[in-house]
Formats: sequence, structure tokens, C-alpha cells
Amino acid sequence: MASQPNACTNEDCSFAIDSKCVEGYPLEECPHLTRIAVEDIKLDEEMEVAPTEMKVVALDLGEALSRAEASSMQARRVSRVVGIIGPNDAGKTSLLASVYDLLQEGPLAGVGFAGSSTLIGFEKVCHDARVTSRRNAPYTERTTQGVDATFFHLDLRPNDGEIVSLFIGDRSGEDYLAASDDLSSAAEFFELRRADVVTLLVNGEHLASSENRHEAKATTPQIVDALVEARSFRKGCRVAIVLTKHDAVLASPHEERVQRDFDEIVDSIIATHGVHLGEIDRFVVAASPKNATKVKRGDGVDRLLHFWLHDTPTPAPVPRAFPDSARMIDLLDSRNGASA
Repeated sequence: MASQPNACTNEDCSFAIDSKCVEGYPLEECPHLTRIAVEDIKLDEEMEVAPTEMKVVALDLGEALSRAEASSMQARRVSRVVGIIGPNDAGKTSLLASVYDLLQEGPLAGVGFAGSSTLIGFEKVCHDARVTSRRNAPYTERTTQGVDATFFHLDLRPNDGEIVSLFIGDRSGEDYLAASDDLSSAAEFFELRRADVVTLLVNGEHLASSENRHEAKATTPQIVDALVEARSFRKGCRVAIVLTKHDAVLASPHEERVQRDFDEIVDSIIATHGVHLGEIDRFVVAASPKNATKVKRGDGVDRLLHFWLHDTPTPAPVPRAFPDSARMIDLLDSRNGASA
């Protein structure tokens, strides 16, 4: 244990310098020598350092976006929101995977890939449709029923314009089908109410099947009837009606019949809801064909992507003819739409 330090009370003593008594006393006999208490020792004062706030860098997890996350990102630049509706196994997830994979190969429909905050989400839905998955045929996992819709995000750069952010809604087809029986459930479909384009999927493989044909013909119009009645579509919303799995249609002996059935579905929706909805167009795609001998993967997807990204041009106003009259009352009646 270290000994306690000494100090001299004689102001003339140089003990602090040479440890010798100025009066010649032995140190143990000096009457002026005292021991210093530990509490009397002055400690060096340390400067107080104010704590600094740690800077945290937020990194995208890469998974599909929640409603709030998508809304926040939409404020960054020009954006388009697409809602996709179709019963399970209609080909929705295959369509998502096809759009993403085709963009990796180069520009598609005149636009190039410029980034994505949902890369991991896309990779998950694409993996089982690729050769690296070692599956005998392309496969995509179904979206879980009963959970909130999420959004896949793509930044796309047109050849002649600025980057456009595309947000594609993802919800279980069973949830949309349930709205046919319970309109109150449609109140949860926020991804449709904000959609610029709604995409309706019609399962071509089911239309080609005698067993599933009639159900496939009835399902899509029923879903549209329910969602329009529940006001899930905003007025003037553009609609793409898509015949999926074209490879299965081509491989069946009922190709012409399938096309007729599909046209009937589209025509009935236009006749019933054309006033409420905006432009309605029809498409045929083979997003992820099981057999690519007759049709290539992603066939027709480029035309659909173009429809998603481009607004319908607003028709030019038709000039109204005014009567050649000197009377002000004639001119006034014409401008107000009244007959002279």
C-alpha cells in the first residue's frame, strides 16, 4: 500500500523541491512536517464533453412496401399505381416476376430499369420461376390471404423522359373474390382506390378447360360488379383486362373458343361499367410459360407495361359553332346551350 505524502507548513522550507528540512531537522523529527489527507489532494478537472447524437443511416430492407412506405416514396417523383385483381392461380405473381426479369435483360416497352427499393421482394417471387431453382417447371408462391396489400416498386426511365416510379399492388386473389359475397370487405382495398390502372386477370388455362370454363367466365365480371358497387374503383380509372397463360391456350384444342369467351368477358364489362370506368383495353400474355416452344417467356408483357405507364390522351375540345347574328340574345342563347 502506498504511503501517505508529506507537506511542510514552513513557507521558507524547500521540502517540496528537495525533500530536505530548511532548519536541519531529520524529517521524522521536524515539527513543521505534516501528512496530506487524501481528500485534500486536488484532482485534475476533466472537461465535460457533451454527448453527440449517433447518426443512423436507414437502409431499405428490400421487401415489398407497406401502405405508408409506398405513400412516402410516391412524393419523390412522378408515379403510377397499378392494382392487379384475379383469383388465385390466375398468374398475378408470374406477371410480377416476368416484368422484373424482362427489365433486367434491357429496356422493355421503351423504358429501362432505373432502380427498385423492393429488390429482395422481387427476387423472392422470381427465384422459383428460374432455372437456378432447379424446378422442372416455373413455379410462383401464392400471396397469403387476409393480410394487408403491399407494393412492389420499380423506377423506370423512358427513352424520352424523366424517371417514373411504378408501384404494383399485391393482395391475395381470394380477398378480391370474397368481396363478391361481402361488399364491406372491399373497404380495405386501398390499393385499388389509389390505382391509376386496374389490371383484371382472366385465367386462360381455365377458359381452355371444360371443367373450369364456366367458373372462369363468371368470376371476373362478378368481381368487377362488386368492386364498382363498393366504389373501390375511382371514376375514370383505366382498366387492363388480361388473358393470362397464353401458352396453355395455344396448347389446347380450344384456342378459338377461349378467345371468344375472353372477348365476351371484356365486352360485358365495357357494356356494364364503361360509363364509370375510363379506357378499357384487352391484352394477352404468357408471363411464365411452362412450355416455351410456342410462345416466349413474357410474351405480351411489354404492351401491358406500356399501358400501365402512359395516360390516355385527353381528347381535344370540339369547337362550338355560333350563329351569324347581330342580335346579342342569339349569341347569349348559343353560349348557354339554349336553342334559338
